[in-house]
Amino acid sequence: MRGRDLWGYLLFSHGWTWLWWGVNVVAGLDAFGAGLPFTLLGGAGPLLGGVVMSRDTYGRAGLVDLGTRLVDPRRLSPRWVAVTVLLFPTLAVVAGAATAVGTGAVTVLDVSTLAGLLTSPAALASTVAVTLVVGPLPEEVGWRGYLLDRCQRRWSALAAALVVGVAWATWHAPLFVMPGYYEAFDFAPDPLPFGASLLCSSVLYAWVYDNTDRSVLAVVLLHFTENFVGQVTTLPPAGERVLLAAKVLLAVTVVAIFGHRTLRRDGSVPSPPPDRRRG
Repeated sequence: MRGRDLWGYLLFSHGWTWLWWGVNVVAGLDAFGAGLPFTLLGGAGPLLGGVVMSRDTYGRAGLVDLGTRLVDPRRLSPRWVAVTVLLFPTLAVVAGAATAVGTGAVTVLDVSTLAGLLTSPAALASTVAVTLVVGPLPEEVGWRGYLLDRCQRRWSALAAALVVGVAWATWHAPLFVMPGYYEAFDFAPDPLPFGASLLCSSVLYAWVYDNTDRSVLAVVLLHFTENFVGQVTTLPPAGERVLLAAKVLLAVTVVAIFGHRTLRRDGSVPSPPPDRRRG
């Protein structure tokens, strides 16, 4: 079937996820109360899609390749480790500083949540674990670990990143109307800036992914740091707008320097295993 590699994945990422999350929405179940089983089941959509479609598209070699890219740290040079760990904290600090200068405030970036966690190792460990498992780990197996490769076979790296970004952003749609989900994280993002932010993140994730030999571990860490920084620091509305502008500027700069075709200076794109022959 034409496009099976894409539509098959979307059946999991959107079909499976929206089915289970829809139970919470329709029944009015709290995402982390009575609806928790459906929240968790739905969140597994990208992970299931990445695993099942890697097997379907590449055969057993695809599963081996996916697993290796998820756990092998050798694909990350020290420079790219620094990028994955420092990129989003740096953006937050820059946005806070720029907002402080613009408003005349002494401090804008609220780090009280982070400071509290640093005084409680158990709370810090649980926050790190939950942040990693609810989002970065299961999602990146699918979005970058599988879908980005398939899109880059068809389009430029930039176009592929934007397509993945649209899929990634729309995947979150039920969460905006699911009782108790964003309330649990003490924020309720505006859908349009949220979507724009994910498109920028998708470009930055693709840049890291393509420059670390398709490392899923790299984008899991990058996704984790973005989510973690968002949870333990707070910016006022003006600061959030500055942060989004900074992400847009950084994404545009990356494309200008590395090129839209591959997001790599050498012009090459790391290749997945060959597609499985179908009888």
